[in-house]
Amino acid sequence: MNDNVHHVRIRDLVKTALYLFIGIVLIPVAIGLHYQISLWHMLGLVGSVLILQPMAVVVGLGLGMPPVPIMFIMISFGVFTIFGLFTICDTFAERSAWLRKHLDSVQTIAGKSSLFQRYGIFTLIPFIWIPGVGLYGCVLLAWLFKWRGAKGVGVIMAGWILSTLLVLGASIGIMSSIH
Repeated sequence: MNDNVHHVRIRDLVKTALYLFIGIVLIPVAIGLHYQISLWHMLGLVGSVLILQPMAVVVGLGLGMPPVPIMFIMISFGVFTIFGLFTICDTFAERSAWLRKHLDSVQTIAGKSSLFQRYGIFTLIPFIWIPGVGLYGCVLLAWLFKWRGAKGVGVIMAGWILSTLLVLGASIGIMSSIH
């Protein structure tokens, strides 16, 4: 790999990392400051979202955060993660023949799936719930199937928001029945 391509890849990755840091950490911290939520609680929620994805709502509620800022944080996380992962996929797939070959084989296998053939892009909505797939896997599937436009982002965000709202509603219901 020549030095120019190497510098372009590094520059793209640094820009993407900065973009992700802004949307996944800085914007949630700003939301927390606005709602007078402790920095440590905000960072705890952000860390939980990275691992637990929609189920992290339970952590936010357990830390005493109101539902509205939790939803704003989850939306920020979803939007920035979607665009950030699309950029990472584009950066590596364009420059790696090995990765492109493997992605093509995954796309071929997934293309044979009757679920994807029948429901297309809307298959991503329930995939948000599958452990190990979640938001990250849905973005990768959307990237593989070239569902990267407004419709793709909208469907992924709809699944993300729906799953977050369902966990939020169930958690609030359970917490209110306990009290």
